[in-house]
Amino acid sequence: MKSVVVIPAYKPDETLIGLVEEITSEGFGVLVINDGSGPGYKRLFEAVSNVEGVKIIDNERNLGKGGALKHGFRRIKEFFPDAEYFVTADADGQHLVVDIKRVFDELYNKAKMVLAVRIRKGKIPFRSRFGNDLSKLVYTILTGHYFTDNQSGLRGFTIDNVDWLVKVRGEKYDYEMNMLFYADKQAIPITTIPIDAIYIDDNGSSHFNPVKDTARIYLRLFSTAWPSIASLLTFEFLTLALSLIFHYRFLGTTIMSAGVVCLFMSIVFYKFIVFRNFKYRDMLRSVVYGISRFVIYTAGTALCRLTIPKMPMFLALNLVILVFIPVEYYFRKGMHVASYNDVNKER
Repeated sequence: MKSVVVIPAYKPDETLIGLVEEITSEGFGVLVINDGSGPGYKRLFEAVSNVEGVKIIDNERNLGKGGALKHGFRRIKEFFPDAEYFVTADADGQHLVVDIKRVFDELYNKAKMVLAVRIRKGKIPFRSRFGNDLSKLVYTILTGHYFTDNQSGLRGFTIDNVDWLVKVRGEKYDYEMNMLFYADKQAIPITTIPIDAIYIDDNGSSHFNPVKDTARIYLRLFSTAWPSIASLLTFEFLTLALSLIFHYRFLGTTIMSAGVVCLFMSIVFYKFIVFRNFKYRDMLRSVVYGISRFVIYTAGTALCRLTIPKMPMFLALNLVILVFIPVEYYFRKGMHVASYNDVNKER
């Protein structure tokens, strides 16, 4: 089979049986990873394995969602030698088969990677709504790329993506966010399609821990994006030192020179340390993105100087940065919505 659905499953319910039956009836292969569910789920997985077109991987211990997905990716070709496309879906039935088919359709139409973004309607569980909104803000500021939903587990890939996917760090829910970051930095085009958000029993079947897993997601993201954080701290130090020496004299030179030094440092760290085993292709975008920021910072700081002459330069600069963060977020959100609507009109 050329098209395979990969489903990590940890202590699933009977919904999984109906899900795989519906998927295979559409002609897709299914690779289910039993992620250490335990003896109590043996009969359920036996019933799943009896469905024609389904293969099972049994993990002796629970690896977490990221670990289970990577284990499945490594073995797709072993179970489905003709596989050219694969889609990841959850075991709880919250991803409809009609949407899985739409993801495959995008892959057939030459998409390299597909992200299904959930359209939120009606009552949304607070933990889902808050987690999504916060992750969108953080991810957009770190990467300059806005997604309506960057935590959806419904994603599609061409088979050649396996090589880098299995090297991405993260073993639990943090893997999926980190995966997007790595795709961004490799300049892999990500096609997005809208799907309805489905929350069964207030999302009660989810094994997501809103405290531990949310903390893990951001720790993983920050540990990958540490060059950006390190360059920001260096930028703060340099501009503070230069502002104490020159105050507002050489304002443009001060901010731009500090910014260029930190931008170069960030690119070097990403290319030769974080992404040394990957194809880092984000250099041009980082330069354009960085220079644009520093020009805005300079103009904003100069405006503060004209408005409040006695405000220290370093304080004025950081005030501009704080104001610019939400402005940048909503600007990139607006750009995404506009381009997304244009694409859908063409279709």
